[in-house]
Amino acid sequence: MENMNLKVETKIGVIGLGLIGGSILKALHKIGTFNLTGISKSSYKKAAEFCTFSSPNIEDVKDCDIVFVCSKMSETLDILDKLQNIVRPSCIVCDVSSLKRFVNKKQYSFNFIGSHPMAGTEFSGFDASFAELFYGAKWILNTSNVQLEDLIKKMGAKPVILNENTHDKQACLISHLPMLISAALLNTVIKEDETALKIASSGFRDTTRLSLTDTALALDMLELNGDNFDICIDKFIENLKELKNMPKTEFINTLKSIQKIRKTMYDNNGKNTL
Repeated sequence: MENMNLKVETKIGVIGLGLIGGSILKALHKIGTFNLTGISKSSYKKAAEFCTFSSPNIEDVKDCDIVFVCSKMSETLDILDKLQNIVRPSCIVCDVSSLKRFVNKKQYSFNFIGSHPMAGTEFSGFDASFAELFYGAKWILNTSNVQLEDLIKKMGAKPVILNENTHDKQACLISHLPMLISAALLNTVIKEDETALKIASSGFRDTTRLSLTDTALALDMLELNGDNFDICIDKFIENLKELKNMPKTEFINTLKSIQKIRKTMYDNNGKNTL
């Protein structure tokens, strides 16, 4: 039975058609029951086959019931400010930035809900986007909203309500810190003995994957979440040294405990099961 919280002709706009925005557009297009508007200065022509209307102009979301802001994090606040003079007060506006405190600092004239889909790849751009990106993934919302939660479920994701402060700390631990560690590991090898890269195999490949994170996004993470980075980096170094200096028996037992938790975290498709 169709969920009545979302009308068949719900008008949904997606601003910014990179990996996340493009995947949202393609996921909603695959569902096939929405009036979709895709906004991008560079990819709106490519997006035309996946939406009712595509355009480079942000003003074209004025009649939308729901708008996803999927721009670069550094551009998000500017777009949210512009939307205050474009969309109706009843419009649900939802950003997808990987940090949440900076977008929740002010009040908006529309129904703003901060969000962060916990899905992605090391690739970027509309061509890298795909409808199944969110299948089985968690999708953080700072505020509960039945209509938005229904939409997220339709895209295959699982809504999780989390306030912005907790989100930014946890995002640093499980996303932003690994990005920095990944880059630091690769940089260490380059500086110490670059020829070692010639014999590196799948373990090194997987551990350094996040070093491919978009540079603008990486910089935004560092600048907008610096306080959490400082704490998490210190804790990581502390734990690294602790593991290195553990007595043999304690090290083995600790490693076994860590492995037990890791084995229960993901299914065969790599989706978090906790």
